Amino acid sequence: MSNRVQKVKVEQLQVGNYIKLPISWRDHPFMFNSFLIKKQEQIALLKRLRLPHVLVDTQRSTQGILSTPAVPNLADSQDELTKLTAKLEQEKQAGIQELKEFRKSFKKHEREYADSISQLRTVNNKLPSRTKEAIQASKALVDQMTASLLKGSQVSLHLVNDDVTSGDPSYHQLNVTVLAMMLARQVGMTEEQIKEIGLGAMLHDCGKQMMPAALFSKKQPTLTERKERQRHTNLGYELLRAQPSISRSVSAMVSQHHEYLDGSGYPRGLKGSAIEPLAQLIAVVDLYDTLCHPDNPKQARPPGIVLGLMYKSFKEKLNTHYVQQFIKMMGVYPPGSIVQLSTKEFAMVTEVDSGNLLAPKVLVYDPSVPRQQAASVAIDGKEIKIERSLLASNLSPEALSYLSPRDRMTYFYDSQN
Repeated sequence: MSNRVQKVKVEQLQVGNYIKLPISWRDHPFMFNSFLIKKQEQIALLKRLRLPHVLVDTQRSTQGILSTPAVPNLADSQDELTKLTAKLEQEKQAGIQELKEFRKSFKKHEREYADSISQLRTVNNKLPSRTKEAIQASKALVDQMTASLLKGSQVSLHLVNDDVTSGDPSYHQLNVTVLAMMLARQVGMTEEQIKEIGLGAMLHDCGKQMMPAALFSKKQPTLTERKERQRHTNLGYELLRAQPSISRSVSAMVSQHHEYLDGSGYPRGLKGSAIEPLAQLIAVVDLYDTLCHPDNPKQARPPGIVLGLMYKSFKEKLNTHYVQQFIKMMGVYPPGSIVQLSTKEFAMVTEVDSGNLLAPKVLVYDPSVPRQQAASVAIDGKEIKIERSLLASNLSPEALSYLSPRDRMTYFYDSQN
């Protein structure tokens, strides 16, 4: 044990001590095993646990340890202690129930996500030879997702765990579809427009199905290979334009989602209003997911950094309104962000609620809590705050294993009243 961490009797604690409890997370009422004591009530609760000692981190404490034990407050009535015990039990049971509901909800999202990925893979397999069937299947999935998106007044964006298969385009497709539909809702589009956006997003890279998969799996493609990849926009357009069920705006999203307002995009170098407005929306979301998941994973940036880069460095290229609304929708710390809390713990953002962007939910790294039992904690900005975003490479091996940030982040949403 280092000199900065000392074993201390509970009676020697005072407000301002940063402590770590030497018991299981389940055996006490506090949210974390380590925290800064801010109220005398917290010390009273610690005394009720009858611990022989706690650990005090002197470097993270704002006050020193009492040299002599504090005189017990004999004025505490039995009635007050009974009320305090009842309060503890109520808070603990509420926390356990919240954890159960979170796991139940999370499993539901994972099932929905897995089902959507499965349907997308079927679509991709059919696109080259059974294009009409693939489009019908895409529309059915988009209708299903739209109904889910619009069923409530508030939308939560979740980080979903999934065993991502390297080189599978379905993950990018679904991310772009989920985020594009949410952005369409955010900017006030109608149900039919959201469906149109969803279909365009789902099919935006359909031209890649007409090209060798190996062309898109290289971490460091050559200039020639990059140029060859760009053909997917024209190939996708050619694939769909003969289909009577595909609208002009969907075809435009497929052919123009890499066009930039300043004319620096491809395949035609279109400028400004020459680019279909819905294609401008897809361009914002497509760029976000691409920057978060570049060809070379070592070049990946945290989601919050990507949003800042889009706002500052792509002003002349992207629709400013869509970028601003996308940032507003995603929050300062989008799902998948690795952050450090005001308690100094490391955490990963797992959920952002459109109705309360300043209170994301995070999975906190606490080695005393088994990962499978860890709760997703809401950041309320009062007791706990997010101090900064950081790269996963800054984490210790233990924290990295616990939080398990993925090379590819996968998203799904939940809509509630």
